[in-house]
Amino acid sequence: MKNIFIGVCVFLLLCVIGYILYPEESTINPSIETSNGFNIQLNPYGNNELAALVEFETLKPAQITITIKGRNGAEDISYAVTQEKTKHSIEVLGLYPDYRNKVVLTASYPDKKQESVLAITTPKVKKRNLFVITQKNDTKTRYHWLSDGMVFDEDGWMRFAFDGKEGLCYWFNHEVIVEFRNRGLYRYSPAGKLLQHYKWPKGFTSFAHGMGQKPNRNFLVIGSFAGSVVMVDGEQQKTHRDWILEIDYQTGEVLNKIDLAELLNPNRSVIVKKGHFDYGMNDWCHINGIDYDKTDGGIVVSCRHSGMIKVDEKTKELVWMITPNKGFEVSGRQGQGPDIHHKVLTAVNAKGRAYNHAVQQGEKAVPDFKWPTKNHNAKVFEDGVFGLFDNSGPIHDKTVFTTDDSYASLFKVDGKKRTVQHYWLQPLEVHSETGSSVDYNAKEKDVIVFIAQVYDKNQDKMSYADLIRYDFDTHKELFHAVIYRGGTSWGYKTQEFSFSRP
Repeated sequence: MKNIFIGVCVFLLLCVIGYILYPEESTINPSIETSNGFNIQLNPYGNNELAALVEFETLKPAQITITIKGRNGAEDISYAVTQEKTKHSIEVLGLYPDYRNKVVLTASYPDKKQESVLAITTPKVKKRNLFVITQKNDTKTRYHWLSDGMVFDEDGWMRFAFDGKEGLCYWFNHEVIVEFRNRGLYRYSPAGKLLQHYKWPKGFTSFAHGMGQKPNRNFLVIGSFAGSVVMVDGEQQKTHRDWILEIDYQTGEVLNKIDLAELLNPNRSVIVKKGHFDYGMNDWCHINGIDYDKTDGGIVVSCRHSGMIKVDEKTKELVWMITPNKGFEVSGRQGQGPDIHHKVLTAVNAKGRAYNHAVQQGEKAVPDFKWPTKNHNAKVFEDGVFGLFDNSGPIHDKTVFTTDDSYASLFKVDGKKRTVQHYWLQPLEVHSETGSSVDYNAKEKDVIVFIAQVYDKNQDKMSYADLIRYDFDTHKELFHAVIYRGGTSWGYKTQEFSFSRP
């Protein structure tokens, strides 16, 4: 009898240990009335290890809200599924890795609410980046999207792990878009269900560096068209990274093409020398970021070798440029277009007074204004405010002012007066030769800066990235994380992330 009792105790103990180590997904509190319980699938499409699909049927139409309970007292993630219905197929996002997540489902009816609590256990996720927090000086809860499809919270936890198969990943309107240079775009639900594949038109290769999306959801893509050439000292040279396409969200049809070589001067030799080659082609423009200005239908572009520009999407005319006012005597692929110096905005101070000629030419900088050089990832924020990462660093024209370290820049543009001033400027004390981004949250009054592939002066190599959130008014660092490269992933840009549906 004693042996039987001991055996039962050992069995129960092993069951408890097994449950602790390998807890199954289960319903803790099934108060939502369903026809046949809850069906829970973790990583249902094989593309996002920190997402689950929960399917169930309520007895009456209900609106569902999902709440992921925060770990160790952290703030909960809560978002609504807006459509009221009886059959529910819900993608649960924001789960912690290697953890028994507590997920609350709330069903709202006209006369009552019901709640069910689910336990969803996630596996360890293979680390593609190591996210190390070095300081946190406020209590805000923020989430950061990395361009390899990962999201981290400011407690250092990974909360989203999309596998983009080494494509560049974007978060647009609660969908994941993955861009490949030769294969086109792939559109996924957040949990990883493939929704659509858009193939590139014949002869086009994307740069896979920084696409955008318009309010109507059409995509703005940057890249190269085969057969594009410019004339350099009487010689035709093939070019790349100098075209913009608008891709229809529904059909994948090309709705618009803009040739930047016809608008700018491909032979400008301020940032790089005339006839600058990369991958065997003239890389005079190196377009690397694009965004849409809904206030006037302008397309705002970052060209690493020509500054930040705006183009009218309908007329395809150059609207303005933010760059040292130098090297724009002509324009066009054949070098026979008009002088475009007047398209460069006039740099002014906070009182609207123009700086002197040396500043306009970029030969000098002042404490509150610096022209960007080798810039990346143009962004449109509130009306007239534009963001840009100013990589700076060595350039071809030695008379133009530049610095060894990079800057985070917000510019304020007055389109009528055709002026530009620094809305916010932050020297960064480190240098990144490539990538990087600036994000501005006007409501929260802070600026998120991502410094990709920081050039480590001690190790003489690019070995890590910095993600810093600044207070807009004081420039104080509110949050700082160092991201170390892991596996095949790499850091290029970040953006603020929200689990709530738009």
